Amino acid sequence: MATEIDFLRDQNHRLNEVLRRYQMENFSKCSSVQKAVLKGDGDDTLENTIVDQSFLAPLIIEYDKHLEELHRQLKYYQKHMGEMKLQLENVIKENERSELSRQKLHTQELLSQLEMANEKVVENEKLILEHQEKANRLQRRLSQAEQRAASASQQLSVITVQRRKAASMMNLENI
Repeated sequence: MATEIDFLRDQNHRLNEVLRRYQMENFSKCSSVQKAVLKGDGDDTLENTIVDQSFLAPLIIEYDKHLEELHRQLKYYQKHMGEMKLQLENVIKENERSELSRQKLHTQELLSQLEMANEKVVENEKLILEHQEKANRLQRRLSQAEQRAASASQQLSVITVQRRKAASMMNLENI
């Protein structure tokens, strides 16, 4: 509401200025009543101005010109607003396409990285299986070697005992 009041005050001020200019330019053409009003000789300047309809014609013409100019400006701004709206929509669509393409590219990169990671997991699982099999083979060989060593140790103990017996017997025979 305050902006409307300011607008009306501004319009009133402009129109009064135009009216004064017109009156000063056409002072010689004015009637004696109009001249008295312009000089301030009348009872009430505002009342005399309103009563004398000849002052209103240039005011209305100027007001109409101003309204026409405002109408042209409004159409101009509406046209440009429409164009800007279309441009904005195009920019938004382009941004959306760019964002979608960026997201698609990022998704493809992530999928590629995931595939490589899966390949590495498969390779690592194969290596783990190979190492487990190798460890199992080595464990079996170690167990077999321990069994052979234990068997050999027993045989050696038996042979040692037999040799001692044989040596003792030989010593007994030699005696």
